[in-house]
Amino acid sequence: MPSNMHNALCNATSPLIARARRGFVHRAALAALLTAIAWITVPAFAQGSFPNRPVKLLVSFPPGGAVDLVARDLATGLGTLWGQPVVVDNRPGGNGVIAADATAKAAPDGHTLFLTYDGISGVVPFMQDKLPYDTLADLKPIGMVATLPLILVATPSSKIKTVADLVTLAKAKPGEIDYASNGVGAAPHMSMEVFQRAAGVKLKHIPYKGSGPALQDMLGGRVSLFWAAVSSAMPHIQSGKLVPLAFGSRERSALLPQVPTLAESFSGLEAVTWIGVVGPAKMPEAVVQKINADLQKVLQSPAYRELQTAKGNEVRGGTIDEFAKQIRVEYERNKAMFASGEIARE
Repeated sequence: MPSNMHNALCNATSPLIARARRGFVHRAALAALLTAIAWITVPAFAQGSFPNRPVKLLVSFPPGGAVDLVARDLATGLGTLWGQPVVVDNRPGGNGVIAADATAKAAPDGHTLFLTYDGISGVVPFMQDKLPYDTLADLKPIGMVATLPLILVATPSSKIKTVADLVTLAKAKPGEIDYASNGVGAAPHMSMEVFQRAAGVKLKHIPYKGSGPALQDMLGGRVSLFWAAVSSAMPHIQSGKLVPLAFGSRERSALLPQVPTLAESFSGLEAVTWIGVVGPAKMPEAVVQKINADLQKVLQSPAYRELQTAKGNEVRGGTIDEFAKQIRVEYERNKAMFASGEIARE
């Protein structure tokens, strides 16, 4: 608490305490007054000391995927700033609902955060009959941290080398060519839904609990296609174990300039996912502001930016209000799409 506030409170209460000792003020009244003062002063102490213990950063995917890797880079940066460990807590399953629900029900003191993504914020609410939390009311947006361009990859055994090859084969074998996703409603799933409509083809969806398991089955030849994060797919592309078909970004990547964008085959189409940090809804505003400010410090670090660029990720910061607006706009847009039947639930 600031010293001037402390002095003012002492000056205000000392006469009352003295009078209570002389019997002029009822002790019950004095107790009520001191309790009220405690409620005013405790949040000031709590906010000023954040974080005062290790912070958990929940991730809704298993270790090894693109979102998990960003989480670990953020945890390192924030832990250095805060002088407290930031522990990545992987809680896969339920299309992100398990991690989101744990966050919504956590103590709202900033020590439990969730690295969410566009799917859990704007798609999953319309894929399930009832969630154990309210996406907009129970999770507090704190800040965007990145957009992850996706890259469409195929297994060498599929014999698919270009987007044109894929379209031709899919039209010849409707519903037979399978593709992986890191969960129903996640960006790879939604990106392939959009692609199928644009190309006029039908593929077979095989959802996994994360991009790590999906990639493992890709490498094992058990599934043919995947819209993977560039950071996850690049080592396997370089080793020849995966074949790159198209980038989901607006422009070709400097990492693989020979690989075309999806928009070169289907004008205007993109395949990207964003990720950002949210927390329990009732977090003190001062704590939310501090976390956002410290996120910006990490994101603007040259070392952090170079690390993300090397992985094919695009660093994307911003204000609390900007992030909240993006979540709400996408939520309402997708709500209308599902209500109209434009995208069917699985």
